Amino acid sequence: MTTTALPDWFQTPENRFRTAAFWFWHHLPTPRMCREAIADMKRAGLGCILVQARLAMPLSDYLSPDYLALCRLVSDLAEEHGLTIQIYDEYGWMSGHGGGRTVQDADHLRERHLFWTSGLLRNGQVTLRISDINTTFLDFLGPAGRHWTYDGGKPRWGLWKIVGGGVISSRTTLQPSQITFSETDEAGCTVQITAPDLPDDTRIAVFVAATCLTSRLVNYLLPEAAERFTDRVYAPLRDAFPKAKAFFFDHPYAGFYTWNGQNSCPQPDAIRNSLLWDDSLLHAGMNCADLLDAVYGTDPQAASRRADVFEIYSRRMHQAFFGTLRRWCDAHDIGLTGHELLPHVGGWNLLGGLGSIDARAAPGVDYFEIDSFRTQTVTDAADYRPQLSAILGDSLARAHGRTRCTVEQYSTGREAGRPSLYGQWDLSLSRLRAQMIRHILQGARRVLLHALFLPDAIHPNPSHQSDPRFDFAPGFNLQPWWDDAPDLLEEVARLSAFLEDGTPIRSVALLYPLEDLREGNNIPDCAAHFGLWAEALMDAGVEYTVIDERQIREETVCNGWLHLVSGQFDTLILPAVTVVRDPQTLSILQEFSRTGGRLLRSGAAVTTSRNDRTRRIEGPVTTTSEITRLIKKTFPPPLVSIEGQPQRITLQKLTPSLLRIAIFNDSDQERSAKLAPAPQERVLLEWRCDTAVAMSPVFVPANTAFTLFLMPRQLSTFELSVTTAATHCFPVKNKACLPAPYKKMLENGWIFQAGPESRPVPIAVECGWEQQGFEHFSGIGIYTLHLSNFKRPYKEPLYLVLPKIAGTLKLFVNAAQIGKSTENGASFLLPASKKDLKITLHIHNTIANILYPKMDSSLDPKRFSSGLLETPYIWNGIAPIK
Repeated sequence: MTTTALPDWFQTPENRFRTAAFWFWHHLPTPRMCREAIADMKRAGLGCILVQARLAMPLSDYLSPDYLALCRLVSDLAEEHGLTIQIYDEYGWMSGHGGGRTVQDADHLRERHLFWTSGLLRNGQVTLRISDINTTFLDFLGPAGRHWTYDGGKPRWGLWKIVGGGVISSRTTLQPSQITFSETDEAGCTVQITAPDLPDDTRIAVFVAATCLTSRLVNYLLPEAAERFTDRVYAPLRDAFPKAKAFFFDHPYAGFYTWNGQNSCPQPDAIRNSLLWDDSLLHAGMNCADLLDAVYGTDPQAASRRADVFEIYSRRMHQAFFGTLRRWCDAHDIGLTGHELLPHVGGWNLLGGLGSIDARAAPGVDYFEIDSFRTQTVTDAADYRPQLSAILGDSLARAHGRTRCTVEQYSTGREAGRPSLYGQWDLSLSRLRAQMIRHILQGARRVLLHALFLPDAIHPNPSHQSDPRFDFAPGFNLQPWWDDAPDLLEEVARLSAFLEDGTPIRSVALLYPLEDLREGNNIPDCAAHFGLWAEALMDAGVEYTVIDERQIREETVCNGWLHLVSGQFDTLILPAVTVVRDPQTLSILQEFSRTGGRLLRSGAAVTTSRNDRTRRIEGPVTTTSEITRLIKKTFPPPLVSIEGQPQRITLQKLTPSLLRIAIFNDSDQERSAKLAPAPQERVLLEWRCDTAVAMSPVFVPANTAFTLFLMPRQLSTFELSVTTAATHCFPVKNKACLPAPYKKMLENGWIFQAGPESRPVPIAVECGWEQQGFEHFSGIGIYTLHLSNFKRPYKEPLYLVLPKIAGTLKLFVNAAQIGKSTENGASFLLPASKKDLKITLHIHNTIANILYPKMDSSLDPKRFSSGLLETPYIWNGIAPIK
């Protein structure tokens, strides 16, 4: 089969398709470190870098003259090497504080919170206490986290103020004169309430506000905080990186405080942690009665008021912070990107990743509104399982007239059963590749690696404020397999460029249940239902877009289709949606269904409106256990499908007669993919993302299916076109008669070197080198086997099969490189040589074998497999070898 070179835009993709990376500075690097690092980033195939100061760096170094001078050097070096720059806008993360510079000499900008408690009247009085105010959200960081966020490492409270109080049951408010402080201190306050006209056992609630006087974090409700942040942080960074494309914010944070006095009613509070506070909220439509309902109410009216409170609260936050940043960026001719706190991170359930907090307190939840302030969409992803991030990010972008997104990929130890900060120093390039391909297929334009480290980060330094080894590892560039990363990064960039043009074939919309999330008095069912639908649709190969209610307008419905800015849809899914904001939305959904649109729902048969509880629509409901079956029953088989699940396929329509198709076998087994028959004759042209060449086109006759066989973790990309001329194409031919199967096991005679300078020793190949005395070795392991007087049994091709590998691999035969692999198994065509064969394998493992035993003596290095794990063999590829 012949090959053809493909266009330059595919062979050498632009930077916008190439992997980006955070570059962690745990201390100020030397100029030489910068030069070497930037050159290595270019070699690896990166397209964009973001310098990020981490907690190990002394806070005094951040934005110092030396820091900014190094940033200018990096800017120049990046331009010299053809790399783009985005500006990470914070020390650590939680954008807005600027390492404390925003609130320095401006205590009124420090985070200020609303707290509440309740009690029963006795003889017309009740004394209420709020104390032990605490946040556990950053406890995983240890003392370093406390000293990062608080002067002196401890929160101290002051500037106490009574916001209001009232009777929970009747929602009546008390007069200010009835509520007084009897004591305030840095740990809490005591409030005295006098209400002689009310009977005993009346439950009274009080709301108070206080400022954390030692916090470096800001009050996101105040535009002045964002203005000072741009002045103190954005301005000097913009000067240091004059060619940067955008500023990047990283999830602004809202304290998530809990306290003694919370949950003082028989039922838990409907809001699970403190809210940021500013009295301007009381002039924006919020009052004490609303707060009573929001925290303590349980009926539908209270739910509506809770949603009102969060709408006012979040809109104020988003406009004050993101709106101010966007205006500054527009005025300085630079983009704004980044991501908010995403509690689904790591999975599909909307609240499943960070379920210990009430995410409504932070800037976020209304992701569609936040995306309106960005010029590029970013979401983040945790660990290496399939998850929601990319499809949500692409959906947000399409809602605002853009396409695709960046997905920040970070690692925790949770996936491996380790503490979060232990990270994944044992991450293989194969797992990283699979996750990056998933993100691109689901809507990412590129992946942002979290992160590259400085070269000395793995060596503990007493001057570090925290140990970089425990900083969301791995530092990708410190892995032994980083030398093999360029092939992966090139492959993924080509995949992204291949999928850039055209329109995704999606006719299914999944409604983002914002109102249910706002109204929920605990964790609403919609969060889990949304995740079940999102995952099941993806696994079934039914492509979809997440939409928000704002897009649904009367003029968008036509003959059973929703014509939205995000796309055109004949199916809308309501995942346990009990409420929408506007009654008009219900009328539109009724019209959509009446004119032939498909409305699927789970969890709730009735949907009403927050603004008019008398309006409602209802319909048949599926149970969560039936979602997968319903999807299979409802939607016709896709044009292309992989045997079994999960489906990892995306289709882009370039013209009515031309599609681009990407297929990924996301499994450790060989599988087949089938192209469904069509009445037209078609041509299938494979674009190889790994080699940047096109294979000979294949002619598919009319009314004929085509089957493609996929190796484990194989990525295949095609153009499918309708044609009437096939003379230049190559139909699939039946194979000629084949000789008998041949298999030669290669279990003996191997020698091993733990690095090129070490002494060769015999080694077994049915288990890794970590089981054979090299458990503390990380680097390049070299296996060598001499086959003297090797006699080929046939003239047919022979293959070297490596059934199970831990690490990246390069194969040399008689000193000539034959091939390479990042996967857990590989097969290579052997050269047609009649002389002796010298087989040499270079395998890079991970750095876990060195690092983890030093980080934690309970982590046995023998757990981290390395090298050959199963006996290799030579075979002729005639019959399946098990």
